[in-house]
Amino acid sequence: MSSRSTLFPYLRHFVVVALGIILFYSLASKHNQLLQYFRGALEPVPTNEGVIFTASQLLQYNGRESKSLYLVILGHVYDVTKGEKHYGEGQAYHMFVGHDATRSFVTGEFDHYTEELSDVSALTDTELQQLLTWRDFYDKTYPYRGKAIGRYFDQFGKETAYHRHVLDRAAKAEETKNAGTTYPSCNVEWKKDIGTRVWCTNRSGDGVERQWTGFPRKVVPSGNDDDDDQSRSVQFCACVPEEVSDAQYVAFAGCEASAVSCTIPDQN
Repeated sequence: MSSRSTLFPYLRHFVVVALGIILFYSLASKHNQLLQYFRGALEPVPTNEGVIFTASQLLQYNGRESKSLYLVILGHVYDVTKGEKHYGEGQAYHMFVGHDATRSFVTGEFDHYTEELSDVSALTDTELQQLLTWRDFYDKTYPYRGKAIGRYFDQFGKETAYHRHVLDRAAKAEETKNAGTTYPSCNVEWKKDIGTRVWCTNRSGDGVERQWTGFPRKVVPSGNDDDDDQSRSVQFCACVPEEVSDAQYVAFAGCEASAVSCTIPDQN
């Protein structure tokens, strides 16, 4: 038997073992890469302006997955943990935690969260301006944590076209407000069986307490009432002091002028 034939089996085993080692390290490397990938998907991405959150990441801050409570308004994320008595599980405003429910700050839809609650396109310009007032409140009251990927910011934390449109409409309402005297918006709710209810308190509108309550008045748009853009740029209902007499503010049909709450049946 030649030496070549004697060495061949050993060489074959050596090659098999070497290939096995290479395959093992290759798989181990892929495994680590996958772990890093999925870990990155679960962890928020830090930026110079806070953290960028995905929808699944925000859900971790609902008071169940962790003790932290994160609230979102217009895509901005705030840590409201110190307000647990308001935002904790079982409390009145817990629905706002863990996702973007911006629209509910105006509409009062607190019962059940849906993804559509981040959509504010159906709100009036004035109501959008009120949302900016709420955002300013959270800026001053709670720690800022970052941005949520969705309607208002993209995956890089850049403002979306939708967000810019909302801000433009809110700015339009601010310009209208500065052009003359305006009054705070009424509280508004809608129920299928009774229609729309409007009412006034001494916190209606911007949530800041004032010395007077006012009465709900229908706001009559100036100019052409058939102009949709014009109609959207004004309030639907304002809380007006009793002594004010202005043709722009009229009592709702079927509602006493001295009533602080009015029900407006849906038009069939």
